[in-house]
Amino acid sequence: MHKMRVFLIGAGDPIGTLNKMNHVHLIAGPYGVESNALAALQFPGLVDTVAPTIESVAMTDERGETIFDSAKATRAPKSGLPVTLRDGRVRIIVRAYDQVDGNPTYRRLGVYRLGYQLLRPDGSPVAGFDQPRYNVIFEQLPRDPTQVKAVYAEGSQSGYQGKTIFGYIVTNLARDGEAREEFFDVTTIAPGGYTLRVLAEDFFGNQTRRDTPVVVVRE
Repeated sequence: MHKMRVFLIGAGDPIGTLNKMNHVHLIAGPYGVESNALAALQFPGLVDTVAPTIESVAMTDERGETIFDSAKATRAPKSGLPVTLRDGRVRIIVRAYDQVDGNPTYRRLGVYRLGYQLLRPDGSPVAGFDQPRYNVIFEQLPRDPTQVKAVYAEGSQSGYQGKTIFGYIVTNLARDGEAREEFFDVTTIAPGGYTLRVLAEDFFGNQTRRDTPVVVVRE
């Protein structure tokens, strides 16, 4: 049987311990319903004016076949040619990380909130995208630990050794303690040219956007 140790902490008490790698994780809330510690506690001296970094944007079809990956793109959208999207359901994967003021360049943190939005050529939102779809929000962990696969794309990794990679499936829903697979359904979008905008934000509201031109076609 799992035993939980409970400690009473008073205001102003120092908390947290460092492991042998000078690393500490802080969990706020009861086991199974942990919440974001930044929302529960105030950390003296913590300043964050650094916006997240979006490394790449990728799109796959429902079977997982790559439609586009900006990290490997040799043409679109670098040349101005849009990514072609045909009827079907699409996954949008954003590789991104965050930092706070004073972090060394190698230090990579997870992003707090991610979403996407579809815009017309004049910049106005498509119906149903009046506001960005912030599907991934880390205010609370999924209740089922196995649902982590609904958040992170294949190839994501974090550890003391090796490069930290956060690949987020922003078309999936992962918030409010729930996580499930969802898609961007191209069949609901009229043919034509659009801008697919992805957004990454940290807990303090710093935001980064990345726009990718797309064209929806019918076979």
